[in-house]
Amino acid sequence: MSSTLQTLIALGLVALALAFLLRSWFGNKKSSGCESAGCSAVSPEVKKLQAKLKR
Repeated sequence: MSSTLQTLIALGLVALALAFLLRSWFGNKKSSGCESAGCSAVSPEVKKLQAKLKR
């Protein structure tokens, strides 16, 4: 394998790694709070209201 081909392959791998890091840094951030639809933290008052509405 020639040194030119090895250099191109190495530069390609570095470019892919850089693209992956930039995507993870600047990509969409997921919300970690309870504003998301899948929040499992439910207060006792909400649990009481849900039980009352099921009846």
